[in-house]
Amino acid sequence: MEISESDWKKFKSLRLLALDRFCQGVLGDAETISQHNALSAHARYGMLYDLVHNRNKDMVRAFDYFSRSSAVMSLRFMVMYNLLTDAELSVLSEDTLRDLKSVVRQPYELKWVEEIVRQE
Repeated sequence: MEISESDWKKFKSLRLLALDRFCQGVLGDAETISQHNALSAHARYGMLYDLVHNRNKDMVRAFDYFSRSSAVMSLRFMVMYNLLTDAELSVLSEDTLRDLKSVVRQPYELKWVEEIVRQE
């Protein structure tokens, strides 16, 4: 579904805001992981690798397809990743908001690894 010209203009600003929040979130999680000294450096490295790898896939879904025909799908991912508030989305038309209504917010949570130490 292609969004209206008016929503397209608003989408551009919402996209920039969401992209900044996404990146800040990844950087914050990376900092949390890197400072979690209960895990070895190797375990933290593995977690950081997985974090960047998985979040990069999410970044592609939400931000790489920049067209009016894909804007609603991008917005759905931005809402799902909890990057935009309802108040920020309220600037969009009723039609677009109706398309976003069914999206379930799934904020990111870090999944800590259990470290396995091999004895040789």
